[in-house]
Amino acid sequence: MTIEKIRVSVGSAVVLGLSQSNKFNVEPTTCYIMTYLKGHCTANCGFCPQARDSEGSVEFLSRINWPVFEFKEFLTKLNYMPPHKRFKRICIQTLNYDQNFDDLVEIITKIKRNSNTPLSIAIPPMPKNKLRDLKLIGVERIGIALDGSTEEIFEKIKGKGVNGPYNWNLHLQSLNDALEIFSVDFVTTHLIIGLGETPQQVLELIERLHNLKIKVGLFAFTPIKGTILQSNLRPDIIMFRKIQLGRYLIINENKELKDFTFNLEGDIIKFNLNKNELKNIIENSNAFMTTGCPGCNRPFYTSKPSGPIYNYPRDLTKTEQEEIYQSLLKCMY
Repeated sequence: MTIEKIRVSVGSAVVLGLSQSNKFNVEPTTCYIMTYLKGHCTANCGFCPQARDSEGSVEFLSRINWPVFEFKEFLTKLNYMPPHKRFKRICIQTLNYDQNFDDLVEIITKIKRNSNTPLSIAIPPMPKNKLRDLKLIGVERIGIALDGSTEEIFEKIKGKGVNGPYNWNLHLQSLNDALEIFSVDFVTTHLIIGLGETPQQVLELIERLHNLKIKVGLFAFTPIKGTILQSNLRPDIIMFRKIQLGRYLIINENKELKDFTFNLEGDIIKFNLNKNELKNIIENSNAFMTTGCPGCNRPFYTSKPSGPIYNYPRDLTKTEQEEIYQSLLKCMY
């Protein structure tokens, strides 16, 4: 079966020249594409417009539009991009359906014929032999999203709570299988903040995954019309900032859970940082920027350009740095 169509995130499509728009003040540094399926995914994640029972548009993933293009046209545009416009990475989002592995193999194989751009895939759990095949045909990095920060939340939003096909332990096993095949630091997972977890629960999981050398990216929950969770609220921005800072300290400063102080509700009330250390992190690190694979900035995937911006897709302005500094000072000192 030959792939005829593919979805491309609207920002990537503009950079490729497949679409025209003057609305983008930050261009994606990764080319984001998605396997094409007529209809909805067979999974049923409560936050996703692609979900089986979602009444949302299949044109969307999170708050981003993913128009459909001819796969041949996409390949042509990708192959003939001028050097100064080329992406740092290509990332394939893979829906859950019967022939998704075969489609993924064809997409990867045809992209790799003319491109040496590093390639990542975001997939549902797959058997080890398929993971091995994906590595052999040129996939550099693999992402398997947990989304939920605890087993209870995972099952509620992705598993039996929504009659979905996923299971917490099988997801963790698949991440371990991926580690065995792709090696440490080349496996990624994502966590969605704002689904009922506490900062303490998130940082406990981040520490556990970091010790395994699994990279952890953060998303802010975004309510999407037509999804099961469409009425849920977005996470508190200060809580998100605390988790971003905690993640940075665990991953980049070798901090452990015992270095943080939590209250009885699981909120962070102390980081064991002085004000100068906090200011230095805000001004000289990527702690509050998009996290994931190298070269990924996901512009406004979960934030409107008008704000509040949860994951910055670019360097922060001095005003933004000061806002984060003052907001964390108020609740930490």
